[in-house]
Amino acid sequence: MEPSSEKSVCFILDHLGVGGVQEFILNFCKFMRGKNRVTVVSIFGNDIYSDRLRAAGAEVVMLTDRRYSYAAVLDPRSFSAFFSFYRANASRFDRIHLKLFATFAYASLMGEWRSPKVSAGLDCNRSQLPFPIQALFWIFGRFYRRFYLSKLLWSDYSAFGLRPDQLLDQQYPVTERSSNTPRHYPASFAFLSVGRGIPQKGHAEAVALFMELKRRLNGDVSLTIIGEGPAIDALKERYPPGQGEMISFPGSVDDYDDWLIGATGIIRMAFGEDTNSVIREGVLAGKVVATTLEGPGCRDLAEKGLVIAIDREDLAGSAARLAEAATTSTESKREYLKRSALLIWHDDEAYKMYD
Repeated sequence: MEPSSEKSVCFILDHLGVGGVQEFILNFCKFMRGKNRVTVVSIFGNDIYSDRLRAAGAEVVMLTDRRYSYAAVLDPRSFSAFFSFYRANASRFDRIHLKLFATFAYASLMGEWRSPKVSAGLDCNRSQLPFPIQALFWIFGRFYRRFYLSKLLWSDYSAFGLRPDQLLDQQYPVTERSSNTPRHYPASFAFLSVGRGIPQKGHAEAVALFMELKRRLNGDVSLTIIGEGPAIDALKERYPPGQGEMISFPGSVDDYDDWLIGATGIIRMAFGEDTNSVIREGVLAGKVVATTLEGPGCRDLAEKGLVIAIDREDLAGSAARLAEAATTSTESKREYLKRSALLIWHDDEAYKMYD
């Protein structure tokens, strides 16, 4: 019997909650099924992806049941769980890809940057990283032989000592969302703000823009904030249900396709974050996507007319542009957005980079 040509690939990440990295790994499992054996390891207990990952052929390992938080990252028990798993299992993988922050910190402190089969990476602008995490990436990032980072961000991290020979352009294919049971919203126009409940994701700013938008759409518009975390909890207290503000908080959802397909569009006001999966999936779905222009990727999409630019200093003007786009959206415009997205974002090369 010939030995299997399949490689054993392991992704280790902080959690399986909402996130573009998690969606990328799910799509990788689908695309590489039968070509690689994939194990996905989550340090913390946040989970909306494990069932779908297993359905896509992956082995899923949850190291703890603790919820992801900065306090949980610093908890010695979290590091201990990572250390024990890694020491017992690392030898059985051909490739190990470290994703997100706690994973990078733990592996780096263990000296795993020495291994040629281990890669690290980032998917956000430098300004999004807390200072302690920036310090760890500055200390250890340069030692990894493979470091995945969008080419759009290479200059942003030039001060970290990352070398051209170690950098690989992190590309993010787009999940094509579809639904036979789209969500029904309580207004003619419905927008989503999606992401973890941290201030950097800009949910509070999305609410401020939404309030301007309500005035231009005669109140016939709703905002749904999808995600979990302290910044979202604070908004829940400020805008409790039944107060007539048309703002809802479903938390993390495992039927995001239904929510997106039923919505008019996306409001994305994250700080220091260029194009992400929320933007890409919204454009591919033909939705009206409004975003702050945090990087060259967003600026390029705005210049092509694929997203509506949000100016933080002019929310009234931004709301006027968004209201105009929402009320004039047609099937032909939605099809144009879909065709354009397929031309911009490709799948094959992004996944093969991890082979």
